[in-house]
This record gives sequence, C-alpha cells and structure tokens, in this order.
Amino acid sequence: MLTTLLLTTLAGLNLASAAPSPPGTTCPPAYNSSPAFKLVAVVVDPKKDVDPPIHGTVLQTAHIGPGFTRATLGQDSDSPGRVFYQNGTYEDLTMQRIGIISDGGTPPFPNGLTYQADDNAPGTEPRGQALFVNAGASGGGTRLSRLYEPISKLTILSDVVASAFVACPKSRIPYYGDRWEFTVLNWVQATRSSTGSQVVIPEGCVEVEMIPQCAPLEALPEGAYSSHEFVQEVRCYDDVMGIKWAKYGLGA
Repeated sequence: MLTTLLLTTLAGLNLASAAPSPPGTTCPPAYNSSPAFKLVAVVVDPKKDVDPPIHGTVLQTAHIGPGFTRATLGQDSDSPGRVFYQNGTYEDLTMQRIGIISDGGTPPFPNGLTYQADDNAPGTEPRGQALFVNAGASGGGTRLSRLYEPISKLTILSDVVASAFVACPKSRIPYYGDRWEFTVLNWVQATRSSTGSQVVIPEGCVEVEMIPQCAPLEALPEGAYSSHEFVQEVRCYDDVMGIKWAKYGLGA
C-alpha cells in the first residue's frame, strides 16, 4: 500500500511538475524511481574542484571498527560505492522520522547514515559534522528531498537556516594514523555573525550536493537482521553524471 501510494505521488509529480525550479530553468531534470540508490557527489562550483576531481565520485566507506565506517568519496574504479535505501512507514515520512540505511555485514544488518562532531584532524579548526555509516538507526532528519522540491538530493535537518555537504580531500582518519589519506564527507550548518547567518565552507574542503543514482536493491538472505518491509520508492536519476547540472545551478 505504501509503495503504491508513493509511486502514484511520483507519477503525479512527473506529469504536473508544479514545483518551483531554479532560476533560468523551465523544469527539473528528468528522474526515475527506485527503492535503492547510490549517492554521487556533484561539485556546486566546478572552479573549486580539485585534482583528482571530486565531481562524480560516489559515497564509499572506510572501516574504523566493528559496525562503524567513515563516509568517504572515491571513484567507481576504486569501489562501486554503498547502496542505500530510505526506510520508514508513511507516518515516519510525514513526521520526518525516516532514515537513510545501507545493509552491511554477514548476515546483513542495517547501517544508518549518521553524523557527529568531526574529530578527523585534532588540533585544527572544526569542520562541522563528520558523516558515518554505522550499525543501527540513521541520524535524525536524514533523508532525500521532499517530493515538491525540484532536485532530489540528500538533506539533513531540512528546517535549519542553511547547511552544506563538504568533501575534504587529503584528510586523515585517526583509525588509520598517517598511513592513508581519504576524501571525507562532512556536513556544516550556518553560523551566526554580525552580518547574519551564513554557511562557511571549511578551508581545504569543497561544497558538494549528494545526488541519488538509481540502483537495484538486493534481496536479503535468510537470517538477515535487516528488513526491507518499509523501504520507500524515491526519486533518483539513472545517470547522475549524464545530466548537465549547470542548467540547474550545479556542477560543470
């Protein structure tokens, strides 16, 4: 019943396209629907991309302990990326209690996309909230855009004044010491000053949007701790990098 209702809503959106579009566009990018997706980084200002580029990388994870992984970004050639789904009942959807989940482990158990204060670089300036994919529930307010918003993308606490996802290359994760560097994914909220509230992108980081690319949801084996009973169909894109995001105020 839930899936039917959501698909009907998505179909209506496709026909009506009544949601406001970014300046200079006539309609949002064409989308599809799927119960599962990967998250692809689209750099907001391509002039600020780095080498190797962050634009087009996928959300992956680095193991940091039993049931704990740090959200990182990398090329598909390094790893195919994590597959996620948006999980919750219709009541959870309306009350904004849903979460973003990825199955992991043997037998599979739910791993929620969550966030906490960044301890990636002790002794340096804070870089917002570090993103993790950890065993258990997702962080509060973590979801894809509402159906009336023109672009489907990852959001956290959509009622905050302003926020941004940032990719921070050449970062060290304490678990690995000085052995490896990663491009880690963080989330920053607006801060207040005498001139008002604004999002400050941490030095050395690049602002990105995390866009869902449709992916198959694998069936769970017998004995799995995960459940797909309340997985929601979501708006996603068949080929994120095949879209000319500059038409919608993003990317190259």
